[in-house]
Amino acid sequence: MNPVRRHPMNTSRLTLLSESLLLGVLIFLASLPLVTAFIAMTAGCALLRDRGDVSVGLRPYARRLVAVTRTGPLGFAVPIGVGTVLLADWVAVTAGLPGHETLAVLLPLSAAVIGALALRSAAAWRPGATWPRIYRSATGADVYGTVLLIMAVAVAVVICSTFPVVTPLAAGQLALAAVAVDARVRPRHA
Repeated sequence: MNPVRRHPMNTSRLTLLSESLLLGVLIFLASLPLVTAFIAMTAGCALLRDRGDVSVGLRPYARRLVAVTRTGPLGFAVPIGVGTVLLADWVAVTAGLPGHETLAVLLPLSAAVIGALALRSAAAWRPGATWPRIYRSATGADVYGTVLLIMAVAVAVVICSTFPVVTPLAAGQLALAAVAVDARVRPRHA
């Protein structure tokens, strides 16, 4: 019998897939309090970016989560503020307030763009960086990468609304997409 030869790249791809699925579950669990959702995604992106140095697991993720949390309160405040505005807009649309027809069209589009910018910010985080600088770099990033992330967010929303059971795994795939887009324009250890 001939032994099965495995191409090293195929093993690497399957490892990356399994690590991103595990990371999705870790991000989902860390996001359950809701106020930690952006911090959890940022820690996941940091762990995926450093996966050549350390494997994906609970302890390495917890270390990244603590490091991101110590960066400052703007990592919590800005995403909560933006989420509150989007929620208020959604309430206005569902309540039928004047202008709700226009807002009903703009709300999903703005939510997708904000989601992509949040992913760009999460992937841009580095130890020692300040949140204002991270947020500025995400908004001034390449447009093509942002469009790719908008599409990733839209696909994740469609898949999660169609198959809710995959929702815990989607965060890992979004983190992988954000890190891949960020790696297009930044050196590995910038």
